[in-house]
Amino acid sequence: MCGRVAVKKGLAGLVLEHLGAHGATDDWLVPNPNVLPTNLIPVVRLIDGRRVATSYIWGFLPPNAPSRGFISEYFTFNARDDKLATGRLYAKPFKTQRCLIPVSAWFEWPKPPGSKKGTPCTIVPTGVDMFVFAGLWGMWTDPETGLEHGTATVITTAPNELIADLPHHRMPAILGPSEWGRWLATSTPQVELQALLGPAAPELMDVTVAGPHEFRL
Repeated sequence: MCGRVAVKKGLAGLVLEHLGAHGATDDWLVPNPNVLPTNLIPVVRLIDGRRVATSYIWGFLPPNAPSRGFISEYFTFNARDDKLATGRLYAKPFKTQRCLIPVSAWFEWPKPPGSKKGTPCTIVPTGVDMFVFAGLWGMWTDPETGLEHGTATVITTAPNELIADLPHHRMPAILGPSEWGRWLATSTPQVELQALLGPAAPELMDVTVAGPHEFRL
């Protein structure tokens, strides 16, 4: 499970430069060292064939969700890679509503055997200062306000050796530059999409013993 990420101020420039996206607005990115589910998270998706960068509510909300509380009740801030094609909630978005979720880091609180308290760990990229997670998006209208919101979920997969040793049993599905276009393209076969979602190589990330409060924007 991935339930906490960080978004640096400089991430906006990296997204526009490396992902070839256009900002939906001038202030589309919301820097935050401690992004939680229901907060805003960066999203890149195709709109009329162009990559557009914006921020959506973190946590998938189907059209009939009664409130944002659906996210915490059903843990829709993550979607398991092995249930995308068959799950009732994600089967349709997996076919037509895929997105990229760029972040600066993510956090875990693994519990060593016999320990009751988790140790905060920060996972950061070793190359370009950005992870790009595979995600799904959707649109949801708040029944109380009538306002429409974009929502997104982070896809998780089995852990690589580094994350498994923390120990932790899941990690975000991280996509490399050669995979971004295929993930977004509407013509990519489902079997090929599924193959993109394996664990990323351990050498693409570093782990430090620190949490969101120590993370610098």
